[in-house]
Amino acid sequence: MTDENFDETHKKFFKHFSNGIIRNLILWIISKESVHGYGIMKILDEFFSFDGAKCDLNINSSKVYPILSGMEKKGLIMGEWKTNENNKRVKYYSITEEGILVLNDIQSHMNSILSNPSWLAFFEDMTGKEINDEKRN
Repeated sequence: MTDENFDETHKKFFKHFSNGIIRNLILWIISKESVHGYGIMKILDEFFSFDGAKCDLNINSSKVYPILSGMEKKGLIMGEWKTNENNKRVKYYSITEEGILVLNDIQSHMNSILSNPSWLAFFEDMTGKEINDEKRN
C-alpha cells in the first residue's frame, strides 16, 4: 500500500468517525448552554483537532447548519434570534424537552457500551489506557 492510498484511507476513517458522532456532540453542546452556530463550530473544532493527524476534519457551516436545521425541524432544539455582543443578529440554539429525552437515551446507550467487555477492550486498545468503573465514578 502506498502512502497516498494510506492517506486516503486514513482520511475516510476520520471523516466517518466525525460524521458518526457529530449530531450527538451538537445536541450535547446545546444542552450545556444556549449557543449560536459559530460557537458550536468552535467547540466542535476542539473535539476534532487531532495533533499529528494526516487529515483535516473541517467542521464548517455547510456541515453544521443543515444538522441544526434538521434537529430544529425534529423538535430536538429550538432556535431564537438574538443580538450578540457585536450587535449582530444571530440564532441561538437551546435544547427542548424532546432533545433532553434523546440525550438521555444516548447517555443510557453510552452507559451500556461502557459496561460491555468487548467495547471496553476496544476502547482500551484504541487509547492505550485502562478504562474501568472505579476511574469513572
